[in-house]
Formats: sequence, structure tokens, C-alpha cells
Amino acid sequence: MLLIQFLLLIFFSLTPIYSNSFESNITVLMYHRFNSEKYLDTSISSKKFNEHINYLIENNIKILPLDNLTDILENNHKFSEKLVFITIDDAYKSFYKFGFPILKKHKIPFSIFVSSKYISENEKSDHMSWRMLKDISENNGLILNHSTSHRSFLALTNEELEKEVIQNQKKINKNLGAQPKIFSYPYGESNIKIEKKIENLGYEIAFSQHSAPISYNENKFRLPRYALNDEYGDLERFKLILNSKPLLVSDLNYQDTTINTENFKLSFKTNVHAKLISCFVNNSALIIKENNNKNVTLFIKNLQPNNRYRINCTYKDKNNQLFWFGKMIKRVH
Repeated sequence: MLLIQFLLLIFFSLTPIYSNSFESNITVLMYHRFNSEKYLDTSISSKKFNEHINYLIENNIKILPLDNLTDILENNHKFSEKLVFITIDDAYKSFYKFGFPILKKHKIPFSIFVSSKYISENEKSDHMSWRMLKDISENNGLILNHSTSHRSFLALTNEELEKEVIQNQKKINKNLGAQPKIFSYPYGESNIKIEKKIENLGYEIAFSQHSAPISYNENKFRLPRYALNDEYGDLERFKLILNSKPLLVSDLNYQDTTINTENFKLSFKTNVHAKLISCFVNNSALIIKENNNKNVTLFIKNLQPNNRYRINCTYKDKNNQLFWFGKMIKRVH
């Protein structure tokens, strides 16, 4: 009996197992422009967007209003089914012309993050009018705060930040009625100090722009979203995103988002052997990964001033289930 117990212990210690009490399957999608060939990095075609929506409908994937996510995270509600939330940034007119009709047709809930400085009645403007936003708000769309002027919060004083947030919310509520206190940082840029300020201003959750599914132990004021465009919006990647779950990490050595050095070390622990995890970084930075049992150490080099970097680490188990951890950092000096 002792020999059998010993062999079982050896077997399970060597077998890669990824389990926590519960892994969520919550995905927040982010879109910007539609059919805008001039801005390929932020634009998606009507064809691809339609494919995304049809896939969600045909597979009976639940699409919820974004304020439901506040309740889910606040009360730690558990769902075994997939949950999807659709967000649109910047209130470009191309969304109203090409994306909104698709969502309206299927009565799908979504949210649009608005910077009121750019809302315009000018027909030549790239941005929507309050009339268009009113139409959206009457057809399953939440109109949410993206700051007044869309300046990076990393460059603002506390007073400027507060003014950007409060004035924008007032304009939204004045024109469209009271909207949920949900925020999206311009360019996805924040830090711990900014996030605390947003929380103190009464917001319930806030979004960045790094890629990952939502985890229940997530920082509610730096939530991830998957950016979708023509380059990274094909249906196969879309399916991959929807089927990913959080790669749960612990002992993350750096909780903030800004750095001022060319080289940066990021380390964390997971429930699987580090060698099974693949990690990547964008913007021509270099990444060297060091594996030590369940400890991952990333040495990231060639970080350039004023650049944003998205770090993605993924693991695929024996059942082909993908687990995903993402973090965004910016070198500010």
C-alpha cells in the first residue's frame, strides 16, 4: 500500500495539472473603427465583425450588458458557461454606420466609451453626435466614461485627472441620462495611483487594453480586454480568445504598470511547470524566459521611452484548453 501511494505521488507530481477552485470564462471584447482602411491597426471590417456576432449567436454564447460584470465581480458570482461583453472605444461614426446596425438587428447589448470633447454635430467629423449616441442608448447601448479629452492620464495632475473624469460624466448624463459608473482609460494607460483615484471617484470597474480573459481575483480597476481589428480579428483567433481561461498567477513581483528603465524583470508563480508556459512581448522588445519549477522569470529588454508593451503568457493543457495571462507596461522615461 505504501509503495502504491508513493508511485501515485510521483505520478501526480510529474503530471501537469492546472486547477484552481474555479476558472472563469469571461471575455471582454474591444473594437474601435469600422471599415476604415486608413487606420488598419484599430479598424475591423463589417464582414469580420459580422462573423464574430454570428459565431456568438450560433453557439448560444451569452452576451451581457457591461454593468452585469460589476455585479459578477463584486459578488463573486460563478458561471460555468461562457460570458461575453462587447465594448467600443472612442465613438467613431464608422461604428454607428457599420457596427451598430448589426448589434441593433440582433438586439445585442454593448457599451461605448466616449470622450465628450470629440462628440460633434459636424457632418465631416469622424465622431458621433449626441443624437447618434442617444439612438445607441435607446438600443441596448451603455454610454460610458472615457475622459473628456482622451489625454493619457499618466501626463495629468490629480486636479486635471479629476476634472477630466467628472466633467465628462456630467456631459454624458446630461445628454443621455444617468449611465453606470464604468471607466476606460485613454490608451489603456493607468497606474496604481490613478486606479485608486478612479475608485475614489465612485467608479465600480475600469478597463485597460491588455489581452486576457477576466479572472475573479482581477484588479477591478485594471481589467483586460481583447483588441480586435482586421489584422488580429480573423474568426480562428476570435474562437481562440473565446475559449481561453485565465492563467492564474501568484507572487507577481511588479504590480504597477509604468517603468523608467530599458530592461525589466517580471516574475510570478503558476500551478503548472514554467517550461509549459509560452511568453511574448510586442513592439520589438526582447524577452528571455527563465524556468524554475512553477516559477516564471521574464527578462524583458530594449524597452523604449513612451512605448506601451503588452506581455502575454499562455499555457495549453492536455485537453487543448488555453490559459492566458496578460500585463501591459509603459516606459515613461
